[in-house]
Amino acid sequence: MRHHSWVLLLGIATLLRGSVSAQSLEDKLSLGVRVGPNLWINDLNDRKVGIGVEGIVRYGVARNLIFGGAIGYESLKARQFPLTQNIPVDYIHAKSLHASVDLWIHLSPASKFSPYLYFGGGAMHYVRKDGAGFGYPPGASDITVYIPFGVGFEAFVGKNASLVFDFGYRLLDGRTDNFASGKSDSYPTAKFGYTMYFGSNDEDDDDADGVKNGTERMMGLDPTNPDTDGDGLTDGEELYIYKTNPLQSDTDGDGIKDGDEVWRFQTDPLKPDTDGDGLSDYDEIFKYNTDPLKADTDKDGLTDGEEILTYKTDPLNPDSDGDGIGDADEVFTYKTDPLNKDSDGGGVDDGTEIARGGNPLVPYDDMPAKRGPELEVGKSMVLQGVTFKPWSAEITPESEQVLQKVLEMLTLYPEVEVEIRGYTDNAGPRTRNVQISSERAQAVKRWLEVRGIYGSRLVAKGFGPDNPIAPNTTEEERAKNRRIELYRIK
Repeated sequence: MRHHSWVLLLGIATLLRGSVSAQSLEDKLSLGVRVGPNLWINDLNDRKVGIGVEGIVRYGVARNLIFGGAIGYESLKARQFPLTQNIPVDYIHAKSLHASVDLWIHLSPASKFSPYLYFGGGAMHYVRKDGAGFGYPPGASDITVYIPFGVGFEAFVGKNASLVFDFGYRLLDGRTDNFASGKSDSYPTAKFGYTMYFGSNDEDDDDADGVKNGTERMMGLDPTNPDTDGDGLTDGEELYIYKTNPLQSDTDGDGIKDGDEVWRFQTDPLKPDTDGDGLSDYDEIFKYNTDPLKADTDKDGLTDGEEILTYKTDPLNPDSDGDGIGDADEVFTYKTDPLNKDSDGGGVDDGTEIARGGNPLVPYDDMPAKRGPELEVGKSMVLQGVTFKPWSAEITPESEQVLQKVLEMLTLYPEVEVEIRGYTDNAGPRTRNVQISSERAQAVKRWLEVRGIYGSRLVAKGFGPDNPIAPNTTEEERAKNRRIELYRIK
């Protein structure tokens, strides 16, 4: 017996632990059945346990008040020993049907575990029999006042179902045992049962979405649909977790349903551009195949939005034109065209030009097909054919061909650094000769810089009449001394 009791208690605890939610009983119809023992208290001196069962119909008239009625059967039993003059029968069994109108007062409405009080009034019809099964007295049946009251609790084990246990007392008149002693008969009873509820109210959550029906109706939501806008998030998740609009499947208007943003793509359903790169989440996912959670998908230093909307580069390729230079470096550092691998059109790609010290924005320094002879460190070379207008630093047009070869050589050998030395003959004041030779060296330096040779590789100096390579006795010899030399310093 003790083992079965523990099994029953464990079963009840399991049901309670798995209960779905608290339920409000207002405006709900309920049907229940209860069964349990009774103990008939009357003039006989030996009380016996009987059994009873009753069905109940109720309706919630307020948040904590339930009105209804009960109809049931009770088997009432009692014995007498020894017999007396007043009680000449040793056993009475009263089979009874009762009906009552009752009121239940719930002390903790809308909770999973709700204690209550109840009371009511009605009538009981009964038939008495003695121990031999004969009517006592023969053919005896009667009706008595029936007043039930008691306490109990209700534990919800599902959305519309509860387990019920109560302990009550039933007052009857004093003649149910056929002996009018001046005191009322009665019986205590314990009942255990099950109740089903029908209908709903504003305190319920019919669709189990975490939002009460009343709140849903007030907000224009569907209390019978857990996902009113069909976006893959329940109304409760939208209201209380993600703060999205449960009436709008795409709260941020980016073209992706809120549920897909949360569950599939992990983007922010409140921001059309989660990573702030200037592209909507929808365009990144479905149009450009970029990562909506990374502002710079290819990690080239340009945001995806800048690449697509401003520079027209490929946001999935850090080097859109394949010239060996990242798109951001082309845009911000070298000012080259990230969509054209040879920005200056000189025949050499930007990456190669930059690696060799050239200027990718001018075509004059692009690499020739073959490398020419290299100038040795510490050696100088006279640039034959580089001439200037008399007493001027203006380079003559016929000098262009020679300087072009110098440009090609410096482009081919980006590691080379040179000193451009200017010289004159000895005619005229020395100070003037040093100045004009310096100006001519500077003019050659500028000519090379304009065509892509970095100034850091070039030094210009004027030496005037110093270091002549021929006597200054004839015009032909003086012409040789008026020269430009390249001296390799690195």
